[in-house]
Amino acid sequence: TLNGNTDGVIDAGTVTTLTGAASAINTAYAANAAAGHLTGLGNEAVTLEDTTLAASVINTLNGNTSGTINASVVNTFTGAYSDLNTLYTSSGISGTGDEALTVSDTTLAASSLNTLNSQTTGVVNAAAVTTLTGAAGDVNTAYAANAAGEISGLANEAVTLSDTSLAASVLNTTNGYTTGVVNAATVTTLTGTAADANTAYAANAAGTISGLANETVTISDQ
Repeated sequence: TLNGNTDGVIDAGTVTTLTGAASAINTAYAANAAAGHLTGLGNEAVTLEDTTLAASVINTLNGNTSGTINASVVNTFTGAYSDLNTLYTSSGISGTGDEALTVSDTTLAASSLNTLNSQTTGVVNAAAVTTLTGAAGDVNTAYAANAAGEISGLANEAVTLSDTSLAASVLNTTNGYTTGVVNAATVTTLTGTAADANTAYAANAAGTISGLANETVTISDQ
């Protein structure tokens, strides 16, 4: 407001802490960056007042100051995995760890989703995700967390697996977690009991699993 009330230069060099909404503080830093408007900012501590905040906005703010950003009042962060992970791994942001997260990615590696789940005790809303990718172990970990209430919004995603060797029981577990199609085209070796292998192949025939047909099969109950 002060910057808008004068055409003169405002020297904010004595300011050690800025408080308020992240967008307003970023506006102040943008004015600081614009020659002739506001000077002296760059190393202030920041205390946020937002309760819901896009991860990209706090990351921009983090880039504007070498001071610590206190985000303890934020109860929901939103955005893409890359932005969310950046804020949680930043040493310049404090007060995080119990927020709900709303993920905006439509395609996401299961390992990335699991990383987000480990970074907060809040619920990770993954309802926007339509395709999960990665190793079956990571995919099943994400679905187990969904069943436990740590992650929400999963149940109907397509799954694209990256495993080349996979236990049929694990593949069947993945298939049971989602109504979407599980693409197992990378699998070159399927292992386990004959019953588990036959269950996987029956699911492939039914269209709930795809990509099976030419794998080496190692049966454990011969």
